[in-house]
Amino acid sequence: MVKSRTWRRYSKHTEVPYSIIRQITEKVAEKNCKLLDEEKVIDLSIGQNFLGKPKVIFSHITWLMEKNFDAPILYEPSLGSIDTRRKMAENFYSNWYTIPRDSYDYNNIMITDGAFGAVRNALLAIMNPGDLLVVDRFTFRYFIEALVIAGRQLQPFKVYIVPSKEDECYIASAESILEFLEKLHYNNPDKNIVYYTQFGFNPTGCFRKSSELKVLVEGIEENPRLFLVNDIAYHLIRWEIKDIPLATYFAQSGDGIVDADSLSKPFGLMGIRVGALITKDSELFRRAARVQQYSIVSPNKLAVNVWDVLATSSYSKEIKEEVLNLNSQIKENLLLTKKYLREINIEVLEPTMGTIYAFIKSPEPASTFWKKLLDGAKVAVVPGTAFTDSSDPEGEKYLRATISVPKESLERALSRIIEYGRKQISKRKTVG
Repeated sequence: MVKSRTWRRYSKHTEVPYSIIRQITEKVAEKNCKLLDEEKVIDLSIGQNFLGKPKVIFSHITWLMEKNFDAPILYEPSLGSIDTRRKMAENFYSNWYTIPRDSYDYNNIMITDGAFGAVRNALLAIMNPGDLLVVDRFTFRYFIEALVIAGRQLQPFKVYIVPSKEDECYIASAESILEFLEKLHYNNPDKNIVYYTQFGFNPTGCFRKSSELKVLVEGIEENPRLFLVNDIAYHLIRWEIKDIPLATYFAQSGDGIVDADSLSKPFGLMGIRVGALITKDSELFRRAARVQQYSIVSPNKLAVNVWDVLATSSYSKEIKEEVLNLNSQIKENLLLTKKYLREINIEVLEPTMGTIYAFIKSPEPASTFWKKLLDGAKVAVVPGTAFTDSSDPEGEKYLRATISVPKESLERALSRIIEYGRKQISKRKTVG
């Protein structure tokens, strides 16, 4: 006899929507189990870099290359080893950007489980139930549900969206953002207000100028109720690595300002979860460290070793060459994507300046068109609605496609989309 389970009760905090991105990935996996190799869906939905080459890093990790697994793999300190964090502070960012080597102290840096872990640590260190989260019009939205899961908010809760337009590449000006935040503060004087944003935007492929970031930081620092969490996961994947992405670099006191970095995207390390939280706010750091201790215990040894290699000055030339080569390949793939899609009069949002995506203008509502592409063209992409508020019609105008895949795979996917598109155009003409 099957017993009724209606008497059991589960957490209200888990009553959140399942991510559309993960739904698509799982649909692809299910379909591909039943298809022949030549018929399998080409997955351009999930944000992974299939062109990254971890070997440039792993070749310098002795125990890994020698496969010396006789000794146990031990816990790292909860924040990552001090020696590695010191090297990160002194070398890593000064190797990439024109900033002094003494810009950071290792006490400002913790190694995290990806940029996601850094943002999670920061948000949970700052936010109490009822506090306000502000995000951009198009953005990676997982953190909204993460706050519900963590009990900081109940589902549903209001997220505040900074207005922006297509001709701004959906990046609002620093002045308009500060005005938006100040109005929120005026109406909610007893609440913490966190602006989560990205220096390199997912999904648009556009980047914020460092001059704008500086203005934003200076304005937020002045108000003790305002906080900035700046996600820089894509800062190394752009055609010109010039503008400084670090909000903490532009900070004076550093209060309330956080950067969340990741090595996953540029080096193809998504499954290892290699990130860092950076802040000069010592109280925020102390609280974020407690969140980390009770969520992941400590970063894994391999992630710490990866940071150690990348923060070693003697390896920087070799690693920079690898990143520049990666950027060249992705830019070539973007140009290829534009060329193919123009054949069926589909355009890509401009000006794309980096990241691993093409933000494609959908010829019909994106929430239905991605399904047609999956079934009709056997190509998986993500609707723009995955990155906007559910009430925002702008999300229906776009599709996000991952282009950091081998050129041959991308060409096959684009050819399928074009073939499908031409068939649809032909059908419409026949009906007409």
